[in-house]
Amino acid sequence: MVSRDNAETPKLDETCGLEWTNEIATDWKAAAVKRGYWADPFIYWFQQPKQNVLRFPEMLRGYYARVKGIRIVVDQFLDKFGPACQIINFGAGFDTMYWNLSTEGRRIDLYLEIDLPNVVRKKINCILRHSSHLYGFASHEQLKMLIDRNDVMHALNYHIMAGDLCNTDDLMEKFRSIPIDFSKPTLFLSECVLVYVDVDRTKNLLHMLSNKFAKACFLDYEPSNLNSIFGRKFLENMAQMNVSVSGAPFCESVDSMRQIYVENGWSNFKSWKVSGVYFNSLPRQDRERMETLDLLDDPEMLKQMLDHYLFSVATNCNDQNFISIGFE
Repeated sequence: MVSRDNAETPKLDETCGLEWTNEIATDWKAAAVKRGYWADPFIYWFQQPKQNVLRFPEMLRGYYARVKGIRIVVDQFLDKFGPACQIINFGAGFDTMYWNLSTEGRRIDLYLEIDLPNVVRKKINCILRHSSHLYGFASHEQLKMLIDRNDVMHALNYHIMAGDLCNTDDLMEKFRSIPIDFSKPTLFLSECVLVYVDVDRTKNLLHMLSNKFAKACFLDYEPSNLNSIFGRKFLENMAQMNVSVSGAPFCESVDSMRQIYVENGWSNFKSWKVSGVYFNSLPRQDRERMETLDLLDDPEMLKQMLDHYLFSVATNCNDQNFISIGFE
């Protein structure tokens, strides 16, 4: 989401800028959880609270749509394929999906998170600090023993490691270092990640994944229509943080995304504006409950913001169980 907060944005080198986007997203999610938008007891483990941030309701609702929409697709995937499936989260940041699924009893054969080295190190340290709360997961001592280096940890079915999405050979080495089964149903998650990746690198990544995994689904959440006033504001914000939006051509439109997916082995591609998902696909009763928490000054502004974000689901096979995944 494009931040409307009035906090001063630090000038960072590009890698630190990407790390900063993760911290901003985590801070906003934690703020929404604190307000009661949704429940997530784990988000506070990773929050690094920002000062002097105005919590605009449009932003909070935007994160609600983002989190709830992703969870709908993840639940569909787990309902269809059960505990024998795999989830690989690219650019996972401080995402808490694994912990929430585990406490709800949703079984997964393998859950892998990949991100920048410093993000992974910070997350591992946070996990170690809160290991006493990970009932049925692993003790603090066991977790320490399972850390290969300070940017790799393997514990039960959960794996987190540093990796470079721009280097497919490196990714394959990561995959082979853990018990990934390329024949099992696999869900890839990407949440505001490919917008920062060079388009040719994204093509290489998608091509490699579609070839190596027999049956896979790719769930992506990205900004779109970056040539609009809203899109240009997003680009300005990223430039202030010294973050290169190398994937802008990929996110330019639905057609540009579809073309890149289809040309690289993902024959079935669907997309939805987040505004449509928010108003038509999220559970109405919970959405109406959430909307009572903070009133909007201008409801149209929310729709305009959500119009500039997309959920997309792509599959590399013709299995109807895969093709049917998505929003109504």
